[in-house]
Amino acid sequence: MASAYFRFAYNLFGEFYNKRSKKYYDLRRAILRNRMDIGYDMYLSGALLASIMCALLALFGLNVIFSYAGVPDIPGSRLNFPAWTTEYSAYKSIAIAFIGSILVTGSVFAVVYRIFMSYPAIMASDRKRNIDQLLPYAINYMSAMSGAGVLPVDLFRSLAQNDIYGEVAVEMRYLVRDIEILGHNLVTGMKNLTMTTPSILLQDFLQGAITVVTSGGELEQYFNIKTEQYVVENRQRQKEFLETLGLLGETYVTAFVAGPLFLIIMISVMAIMGGSSMTFLCLLIYAVIPIGSMMFIVLVSSMTPEA
Repeated sequence: MASAYFRFAYNLFGEFYNKRSKKYYDLRRAILRNRMDIGYDMYLSGALLASIMCALLALFGLNVIFSYAGVPDIPGSRLNFPAWTTEYSAYKSIAIAFIGSILVTGSVFAVVYRIFMSYPAIMASDRKRNIDQLLPYAINYMSAMSGAGVLPVDLFRSLAQNDIYGEVAVEMRYLVRDIEILGHNLVTGMKNLTMTTPSILLQDFLQGAITVVTSGGELEQYFNIKTEQYVVENRQRQKEFLETLGLLGETYVTAFVAGPLFLIIMISVMAIMGGSSMTFLCLLIYAVIPIGSMMFIVLVSSMTPEA
């Protein structure tokens, strides 16, 4: 359910976005795949309001800085201003403050709005990774339940109530919702889930299950085949991940341990001999190594499968 903030933003800007549903098709699909309980128009209204508020806050902060530290004096020659502008030099600080305010405000507005636009797709991609990781185990669970004689609808309902399967259970809740609340049959519910889930593996699994159900086949045998297939594929992905992780580890040691250590020793010796400045050394220690390490942490974290 949308918060009071998004409802307030929708009252302000909702009409503007209501008539532009085709323009934001990709965003609507990303919101649906991320299972966000909010309409695209209300979400965009909140994004626009947040962007305006952040831009105004940045403008206020910039003016506070100007009031305490003063407007920076930029020589006209550095900006390649024509010679005739020198007679207006008395207004230079006003012009710099005005142009700087516009640039900062516009940049903050654009960055915040772009973050809101990208967030649903980023989170949908994270859900896809979680679903792909847990799907083999969920199918194994369904195979065991099917072997015990549990009906397909009860099987999906049981999986939906089992939070240990993470986002796979969330997807199954939408399947159960379509069947129990919206009144669809099992095949229609699986088709709807196929069109909305972010996971290609789950789409493939559901399409195969639809074929088996409509042709009168046995779901238990299909579950067993898919379990073996996805377990093998999952082991292969884990093997590839470990190989990539080893390569990244070697790269990190070379680029941010051995390499910087060699440079630190060399620059220190040269500085003692009076042939080098310590500026690059400080930049290396306080900027290059920390930022590079943070980038590696983010990279490994984004690649690591969910536990």
